[in-house]
Amino acid sequence: MKTRIVPAVALLFLVACNFPGSPQAAQQFEVETALAQTLSAAGIIATETPGPPTPLPTILPHSVYFLSNRSGSAQVWRLEADGVTLAQVTSEEEGLDGFDASRIDGRVAFVSNNQLYIANSDGGVRTLLVDNSAANTEAVDFYYRQRIGSPRFSPDGRFLAYAFDGLWILDLTTNEAVHLISNEIGEDDDGNPIPEKFFGPQLWAPDSARVLLEIGYQEAGTLAILNPNTDRLVTEFESSGIVCCQATGAPDSDSILVASPYIGLVDSGLWRYDAQTGEETALIGSGSELFEFAGWPLQLANGDLQYFYTSSPNIPDGDAKLYMVHSAADGVNDRTQLRADAFVIREALWAQDGSLALIVQATGGSQSGPVVLARSDGTQLQVLLDEGRDLRWGN
Repeated sequence: MKTRIVPAVALLFLVACNFPGSPQAAQQFEVETALAQTLSAAGIIATETPGPPTPLPTILPHSVYFLSNRSGSAQVWRLEADGVTLAQVTSEEEGLDGFDASRIDGRVAFVSNNQLYIANSDGGVRTLLVDNSAANTEAVDFYYRQRIGSPRFSPDGRFLAYAFDGLWILDLTTNEAVHLISNEIGEDDDGNPIPEKFFGPQLWAPDSARVLLEIGYQEAGTLAILNPNTDRLVTEFESSGIVCCQATGAPDSDSILVASPYIGLVDSGLWRYDAQTGEETALIGSGSELFEFAGWPLQLANGDLQYFYTSSPNIPDGDAKLYMVHSAADGVNDRTQLRADAFVIREALWAQDGSLALIVQATGGSQSGPVVLARSDGTQLQVLLDEGRDLRWGN
């Protein structure tokens, strides 16, 4: 600890205060305390420099990136694994139109003003990758031919897929980008564009070798698997209806789970699709006498499933309230409710081992909502954020 020499007058004063029989003896403690505070404030006595703060315990498996308007426009924020430490990552004047985070090093890729950037985990070293800011956002073909969107890191951190008149994949080790698929756009009699097929990446398979694609039509949509290293580049999922709404890859990358907690234009239920053939296997909802709603599925390493579920003899008025459940690989056998809570969910992000999920609770028509930590052991819910959306695990 650094100290400074106290002037002689101060030393004499201290001696007088401590001399036996001194009139000030009864007030010794108060005088010494006041003097020490005065000398410290004057810089005569240096105080000890505190050490680094004790780290908070971690309650999450990784940091969490998310979008929030808490600073005025949509920006990326980062919540540390302690569930408390919060920092703003991006500060783009135009706000953001989409982002993703790398599970390897925490880098973020984001779109703002129709420009694609990549930045370090704290938002520093911001690099422009693709610039189409000069495009006319009012043009009738902007969304299909000019818009940049949906950046997605591969799990190994090597590739970045994004949408721009179809699908592009950028190799981050070489900075080489390949335009693998172009959107299929026709024209009506007046020359206006008619989208026959337009593509965007939704997620990568765990092995970083395949990409789950969203395919939009003029009035509907489906999902497909992109296999860049095979003759059949795109394999659409076999389905008699619209394939929707939440998807996740199996740990072995051989199949995709798709769940829908909604009913109307889309069916509710849970399905498995073969990643090679697109063949569909209905797990929940097909042939049932009840309306069954499943959402946000997760396949565990042993093949078992976890998801959010409820059933009803009638169509619910509004979004279904869902329960966290665990089941065998078929989605039906050994189904066990993990928590007593019922959630109206806008979005959910599972830990890989199924021990917990982060749930964005639906609040009216807003895309954002409070983010709660729900553990699969049934322990008390914990509110982590008052508002957030588009949750991503970081490193």
